[in-house]
Amino acid sequence: MSTSLWDQRRIILLTIIIDIGTLLIGYDAGVYGSALVMPSFVEKFNFTTNPTKAAALGGNTVTFYYLGAIASPLVIVPASVWLGRRNSLFMASFFLVIGGILQTISQSLPMIYGGRVISGFGSGCSATVGPMYLAECATKEHRTASVSSVQLSVVIGAAISYWVGFGVGKWNPTNLQWRFLIGFQVILAGMYFIGIFFLPESPRHLAWLHVKEEANRRRGGLPTLPRFPENSGGKKISNPNDKADSDSKSITSDAPHAGIETLHSSSSSFPSIAHTLVDRIFFGRTKPATALSALAYLRNRPMSSQAVLSECAEIYAAVDEAEAELVADGGIRNVLLRKRGTFFRLLATVWVGIWQGQTGQVVLLSYAPIVLKSLGLSSTTISLVASGAFTMWESVCVAFAVFFGLQRIGRVRMLTIGGIGAGLIFFMIAAIEATHPSDPLATSPSKASIAMVFLIYLWVPFFCICIGPSLWLVGSEVCTGSLRELGQGIFTMFTWASAAQSAKTIPIGLVSIGWKTWLIPAVVNFCFGVGAWVVMPETKGKTIEEMDVVFGAIDQDTRATHIQQVLREEKAAILESA
Repeated sequence: MSTSLWDQRRIILLTIIIDIGTLLIGYDAGVYGSALVMPSFVEKFNFTTNPTKAAALGGNTVTFYYLGAIASPLVIVPASVWLGRRNSLFMASFFLVIGGILQTISQSLPMIYGGRVISGFGSGCSATVGPMYLAECATKEHRTASVSSVQLSVVIGAAISYWVGFGVGKWNPTNLQWRFLIGFQVILAGMYFIGIFFLPESPRHLAWLHVKEEANRRRGGLPTLPRFPENSGGKKISNPNDKADSDSKSITSDAPHAGIETLHSSSSSFPSIAHTLVDRIFFGRTKPATALSALAYLRNRPMSSQAVLSECAEIYAAVDEAEAELVADGGIRNVLLRKRGTFFRLLATVWVGIWQGQTGQVVLLSYAPIVLKSLGLSSTTISLVASGAFTMWESVCVAFAVFFGLQRIGRVRMLTIGGIGAGLIFFMIAAIEATHPSDPLATSPSKASIAMVFLIYLWVPFFCICIGPSLWLVGSEVCTGSLRELGQGIFTMFTWASAAQSAKTIPIGLVSIGWKTWLIPAVVNFCFGVGAWVVMPETKGKTIEEMDVVFGAIDQDTRATHIQQVLREEKAAILESA
């Protein structure tokens, strides 16, 4: 199957749409760092002579946001199973719009806090379903760039928040100043909501629904539905091990596809965007309607393409295995205890979630001006400019990882290099701060302060190229089958909980224990980096279904046999209906 950018344009489009949603994570993380230094905002909420109240608001805006995000997997994980990925994304975008509006029109602190909880809930939903959806839709060649682009969108969102804050900071100090800064997120959330109308449902989720329906029909004594109904009049399914250029081969069809909502089997006859959008808005139809048609749509190939059929057969084989294990072992709880590699994969999602929140990125996004001031950049303007430049530098580094680095080098090497490098840099910052403490009354930064700021900028490539994108990838791809939603939910919950702890304690630590605070991300990054090399298998270049083989849940030959079985059964069904 061709992997040109043009052939992958639908994957690129849905990646951009999902990234608009995750961009709001970065924007929401950084927006109050700019708002809290605006005189109009300070005056509106009466902080001028009450620094304690101002400090409390700064902490509470972060805390309430993370509370909403931590709670989100409890709702969105079951929703993504029973309502589907696309409807779950609609739910996320709805909460982001409502939360942003509530904060923008706020007349009191409780309104701001309520809006932050709702926005946090929406961001948590996006962070749970978005990467999982991208991993399920992208090809194995493009999954790395598609999923890791989530990290790129987060840092771009933070950069936008700082530069919008810097720009409106030049306006006259009226309420419009801070309301525009906070309300800009509503525009982004609205774009996200509209963009989701153009997304198909995940083919892997549709395959799961089909297998569930098959089981229900068997219990009711009804005949099962064909898995490849679009080819119900066909004569031949070729061997999936044929050459890659077998895309041109097709399953010929002499019979109409009566009663089946499908895309046409010609790559030139996909429905127009306008027609599809009208169907989705006014008639509730979500095209493509089956796993095969969804996959063909995303791959920009006819449904008779041998590569599409082979990939769809692999998806069904993995779902069949997962459902058979649930029945044989008596439910998900026993699968967790008995299936080889299952518990380790769930532990991996916990591990990368905790690491995600302790890298130092969270506090640098949320409190960059404060952190840079603590390192000696005492001027508010200088610290804000440095914060904006910092997030721009992050964006450049993540872009390099997404488009050039990760797919070539692999997850394990990236995590190891990044973890050890970031840990050593934080050790050096702690050592300089301990021996040459910053003077908050200094009119210009000292050489030690400049050195520490330089090290913060040097830390960026280790996190943005190596750690950040890789953690999103590992968290979204290691769990498959019946564990996919659970694993993604665990990863997201531990990410937000760890981030909340970091955002709450590190700013306090910078004031109370000073340089010792930097030892926390130093130790975490170094130890987790070494751990990645020791225990993590490499997942580069593997399909989602091949993760079962990578983690030892099934051997390659057995999986290949199951794929052949799916194709044989479909061939028999096709011949019977012909």
